Amino acid sequence: MPTLEVPRVECVEYGKTGINVSRLTFGTIPFGGMGWRKDPAVSPEEGGQILKRALKLGINCWDTAEGYGTHPHIREGLRGLRRSDVIVATKTHAKTLAEVRERIRRSLEGMDTDYIDIYYLHYINSVEEYRARFGALRALQEAKDEDLIRLIGVSTHTAEVLNAVSELPEVDVVLAKVNKTGRGMESRLDDMLSALKKVYESGKGVSIMKILAYGDLDVTAGLQFSLNLPYVHSICLGMRTVQELEVDVRIFQDLSAGC
Repeated sequence: MPTLEVPRVECVEYGKTGINVSRLTFGTIPFGGMGWRKDPAVSPEEGGQILKRALKLGINCWDTAEGYGTHPHIREGLRGLRRSDVIVATKTHAKTLAEVRERIRRSLEGMDTDYIDIYYLHYINSVEEYRARFGALRALQEAKDEDLIRLIGVSTHTAEVLNAVSELPEVDVVLAKVNKTGRGMESRLDDMLSALKKVYESGKGVSIMKILAYGDLDVTAGLQFSLNLPYVHSICLGMRTVQELEVDVRIFQDLSAGC
């Protein structure tokens, strides 16, 4: 199917990180046959071509995680590109210094890259959990000093963690679950939005995920709500075909024009 003429997604300053990020982030979880849709897996080669098309449309941030099975797709997407043109974000559930060092090594090898732009401590939903992963945080700080990663992130579903992270200088960016219905969120929507504002105003990069509420919302409704949030830099949206990518970008651009 021929590709469409679609306006490019704009980039914005990602807080005070020194990075410019596209307002849409490409979520690769559907490539692995995961997520609420339970679609068949996409091959790394096909996924790589879709990611290349996304970059041509201005989407410079690609989101993955060690559990998604999509590091090979990122590898194929990066093949032949100028590495500095793409922001690669991955995540780990590991807790100890040694575990995270090993996970970073595997991620670098799996994506065939010399560095990772954003490395998240994955799914931290309480301050106690954050404290329990100080060893993991130390490993990320060391990797940052060694230029193996550029930014340290935290992904969460709770306002408690967002409020705490807003005051932590070691954390550069957050990825938070936010959607109009509140489905899957572990804090009230109003509390999440208030905490996101606090994080945004602290100068950190702010991205949100699960905007379609696991299928309760269509792309238009999910994006319309998300684009009206003033404290969000980038919206992570899972996509799995070129056609879906182009349709979603067109919807994004049409809604952006009205915001």
